[in-house]
Amino acid sequence: MDRPNPIPARPSLEWLRKTAKDRLSALRAEAPATRLHEAQRIVARDFGFASWRAMKARVDQLCARRVFAEDGAPAHLPRMGLIDAWPTFTPKNPMRVLMSGCLAGQHVLVDGGTAGDHPTGRRFLRLPNVQVIAFCPENFAFGTPRETPDIHGGDGHDVLDDRARVLSESGTDWTEGMIVAAHRMLHVARENDVHLAVLMDISAACGSQVIYRGARTVAAHQIGQGVCAALLVRNGIPVVSQRDLKTLNAIFRKLDGKSGFRPEMKDHHEIDWYRTYFQT
Repeated sequence: MDRPNPIPARPSLEWLRKTAKDRLSALRAEAPATRLHEAQRIVARDFGFASWRAMKARVDQLCARRVFAEDGAPAHLPRMGLIDAWPTFTPKNPMRVLMSGCLAGQHVLVDGGTAGDHPTGRRFLRLPNVQVIAFCPENFAFGTPRETPDIHGGDGHDVLDDRARVLSESGTDWTEGMIVAAHRMLHVARENDVHLAVLMDISAACGSQVIYRGARTVAAHQIGQGVCAALLVRNGIPVVSQRDLKTLNAIFRKLDGKSGFRPEMKDHHEIDWYRTYFQT
């Protein structure tokens, strides 16, 4: 089965209308009697929607959501002003970081594995002026090992607003458990008064830059947040993924005087794959 086309980073009603008109022109070159509603239906199906109305409703939702700040970066990322405003962290007054359990070395991936060898997690764990609070919401809710959950019908914000569902690989509805886990993660963040959350991207729970739009075996990627990341962001907690290397470099410069400025570093939304895939 072909994967659907991805929704662009900044969709609009103008983009939607132009896409349908372009498809109509192409279709009429072969079949002059083709009507606009037929082209709209084909476009909707190309993007993985059952109807043009469903696709338009999704674009309307995305247009109304403040995904990107004025500087073009995702609104959930900590900016330099915030990083500079943090105090000087010491072993007695450490930076408190909520981290996805897998990045912190816990064996909580779906197969019982760990992402603890990732350099970002290791670096935070080794710094004497950082306190890492590890938590895996999926392990909390569903145990390990487990099936892989994905979000169907939207992203984490839509799940929290009861417009989308979390389903396991076999189709079991895990929505309630994921929402409970998200609120537990928020409780852990508040209880420890964290400065930052460092979360594993792509995950239906912890993804902050990119997740799947449906079952990952057949789905397109989408810009969006998992359920737990979305709840943290809604409550004002800065979130960075393991792929946001430019922001991480700024944070490590704050934490470690030996860390230099790395101008070649890019956040995930700045890399070539992202910019090409999401037409930025």
